[in-house]
Amino acid sequence: MLSERFTAALTYATELHATQVRKGSGVPYVAHLLGVASIALEYGANEDEAIAALLHDAIGVFRFA
Repeated sequence: MLSERFTAALTYATELHATQVRKGSGVPYVAHLLGVASIALEYGANEDEAIAALLHDAIGVFRFA
């Protein structure tokens, strides 16, 4: 069972990527993040690893000055 930590990470990732879509399809980018987390969980990932899967592109959202 996933906890509130997973829900918080999903909310955060959704907010970070709210304006992004997948190239060529227009599908919201969060679908990719959910897919990666789903695959991780199917292969035995724990909650921390599933959260990492959700946030694996979060650093790319920020632009460094």
